[in-house]
Amino acid sequence: MNQEKAKQAVELAEKELQEEEEKKQVELIKKAIKQTLEKIREKEKSRNQLSKEIKILRQDMDNIKNGRLDLIAERQEKDEEAKKTSIIEVVKEKEVHYHYYNRWYEPYKIAISSVWETTGVDNYYTTGNDWTTMTNCSIAKNSWAGTYKLECGDCVTLT
Repeated sequence: MNQEKAKQAVELAEKELQEEEEKKQVELIKKAIKQTLEKIREKEKSRNQLSKEIKILRQDMDNIKNGRLDLIAERQEKDEEAKKTSIIEVVKEKEVHYHYYNRWYEPYKIAISSVWETTGVDNYYTTGNDWTTMTNCSIAKNSWAGTYKLECGDCVTLT
């Protein structure tokens, strides 16, 4: 009988050890899944932010193409994110008295971010106080087309 009880105790101990080992394995898998889900969430958040920024930049391009500096100025006035993301800053000139009654010729000041800075993590730009000469929607619409050679070596033709 002693031998039988000892055998049962050994079997019980082995079973408990096996269950404990399985618990550790399950916890390890669950931890890996949780960390993977957190990484996915982090990357989705980054992707969503990048998608927003790309959308703003594409809107700027479309607005310039269509000669709608007024829409860029309005978007930047209402949305701080748009102002921060855009490469150009557009402000409607209110101090200049003009006699045009057509929005195509209303004057705008445009600042272009000219200083790119690189940190180890992000690239960002700072906008200086150098304003270009005043321009209008008509000039923007008629001058956006052309071939642009990018710093990476790619050429982009806009028609």
